[in-house]
Amino acid sequence: MDPADIPSVARPQAPQKPQFDASKAKRWICLYPIYFDAAKTRTEGRRVGKEQAVLNPLARSIASACAQEGFQVYFEATKLHPKDWANPGRVRIELKSGDGRPKRSHIKNKHQLYYAVSRYLQAHPTTADMPMEMPIRGMPMPDKPPGPPAVPRGWKVNDILPLHSAAASGGGVSEDFLKDMMAEMGGQAPGGAIGAPSTSAGASKKKEKKKGKA
Repeated sequence: MDPADIPSVARPQAPQKPQFDASKAKRWICLYPIYFDAAKTRTEGRRVGKEQAVLNPLARSIASACAQEGFQVYFEATKLHPKDWANPGRVRIELKSGDGRPKRSHIKNKHQLYYAVSRYLQAHPTTADMPMEMPIRGMPMPDKPPGPPAVPRGWKVNDILPLHSAAASGGGVSEDFLKDMMAEMGGQAPGGAIGAPSTSAGASKKKEKKKGKA
């Protein structure tokens, strides 16, 4: 028999999942790593108690925590909190349905959600190899986990950051980069950093002292 005459048996293909409509997540609650960062104060952006916070929280772990609780999760890898320029990543979840009812009966509000995420983060502490578990499209993967970022003295930056962090990529952060970042943020030092006093301020103080002596 000619092989061409043998009828082929096509294997049934699994139906493809429809792409998620990102516009649906615009009204969902947002979670940032800084909310759970033990190295931050309440003023600097932390939203949980000190006893519930963890060191080096990552958005990817927050997404895993929310998924474990049964929430639909929308992960935005490149989004930044205004006070946390070095740790990118934002997680959106549908906490309540359109009629205001909680999606999960055991988590009725944001505070209960924060507590649930904190418990997960404490049970799964961040390790140096965790950034390697989240490859970024278009970014070559390093052979080994990167070390702590190199930043000028006085700037608060976590030791473990995503591979695409501005502080982790490019061999650290320079003073010029930080000045540019402050300019973009309207002169505010990002990440709770302490800015150096300007020379003009120092000069004015010297003039005042001279006037006092005269």
